[in-house]
Amino acid sequence: MKRSSAILAVVAVLLAAAVTVLLATASLAAHAQVLPGPVLQQVQVPVNRARVPNPAGPGPVFVRYILIDPGNADPVRDGFMPLERTAVLVLYIGGDGTLNLGAGQVNTGSPNTVARNRYHFAAEGFVVAVVDAANDFNSTAVGLGGRRLGPAHLADLQAVMADLRARYPGLPIWGVGHSRGTLSAAVTAISVTPPADGLVLMSSLTGDPATPSEDLGQVDIESITGPALIVSHQGDVCAFTNPEDSKALRKRFTASERAKFRDFSGGSAPLTDPCDPLAPHGFFGIDQKVVDAITKWIKRRED
Repeated sequence: MKRSSAILAVVAVLLAAAVTVLLATASLAAHAQVLPGPVLQQVQVPVNRARVPNPAGPGPVFVRYILIDPGNADPVRDGFMPLERTAVLVLYIGGDGTLNLGAGQVNTGSPNTVARNRYHFAAEGFVVAVVDAANDFNSTAVGLGGRRLGPAHLADLQAVMADLRARYPGLPIWGVGHSRGTLSAAVTAISVTPPADGLVLMSSLTGDPATPSEDLGQVDIESITGPALIVSHQGDVCAFTNPEDSKALRKRFTASERAKFRDFSGGSAPLTDPCDPLAPHGFFGIDQKVVDAITKWIKRRED
């Protein structure tokens, strides 16, 4: 009888251990099944258009962008809780617009204002897309120089916006551009279908009469109906992004439901020339202050 009791006790222990293992395995499997997508990834979007002439020759056209989605965070995998998504911010750098993202590359050392602050925007609950120029533009010496208002770039913007709309159908999408990137952002609010739901224009490319080029004077700002925030630095001495011209730009948003001009001062000593990002032109040294103001305005916590 004692032997039978001992055997039963051993069997019970083994069964309990087996059940524990099964439950743990089931829990891990369930966790794996509901694991969200990555917080950080690269997206490559095909574009149905002819290639612009470039040294790389023929081949398909595509746009790559870095996607940061804090709403996908998993505390076990990523070490932090997911953030409630507020909106999608599509970031357009200035200059020639090229980041030269390689296949699968999810980081960039670009000093451009919007690129270097991408994680600051994401930390405020925004899905962030940092958009590179299309691969054929990346293969040319001038990139998007003189081409941001052209049909090829419009096709690229349309493809990226469509991809993001499909990924986040319930979220508003804002175009956020810095310097020459304000042209790309503005185009998404005018010529892309459906248009961007809002705009943030930082160091707006209002142009220099002494050196005519593509600028916002050639864009139908008056037709934009969504909200728009124009951000400038009082110390910006770049001839193409004069703060007073940015202030005047606000008056052109006659159809906008909500438009505001906001300027800043202060920051760090410049480390680049006046039209580059490590200067007042790029809000160098006051990054967090500017990001806070922009995100609060988008969330309607500031008017």
